[in-house]
Amino acid sequence: MNEAAAGIDWIEAGRKLFAGPCAFIAGAARTEGLPPVGAPEIAFAGRSNVGKSSLINALTGRSGLARTSRTPGRTQELNFFDLAGKAIIVDMPGYGYAAVSKAKSASSCWWTGATA
Repeated sequence: MNEAAAGIDWIEAGRKLFAGPCAFIAGAARTEGLPPVGAPEIAFAGRSNVGKSSLINALTGRSGLARTSRTPGRTQELNFFDLAGKAIIVDMPGYGYAAVSKAKSASSCWWTGATA
């Protein structure tokens, strides 16, 4: 680690990042709906109903930024949130427990091949 990186308080930098302005910018159900490439993206992925959206709300200190539900499978598209132009948070649909048909679930996983 170089001297400049050693002097950075990473915890405080992270706190400031998430405490700043944050806004919903897009929800993408298909590749055509993806926002333009810009700031680095932080994607939250995992099983259905584990608290990905709740974690985003907790990190940003906003209770209603990312929609939450008790019912698995409510997030059905990629949701993008802008952290003051410094980073983009991506709330991804969960997998595993969603109360949707297997055909609908399989057809909605278009983003699995879209990552670089």
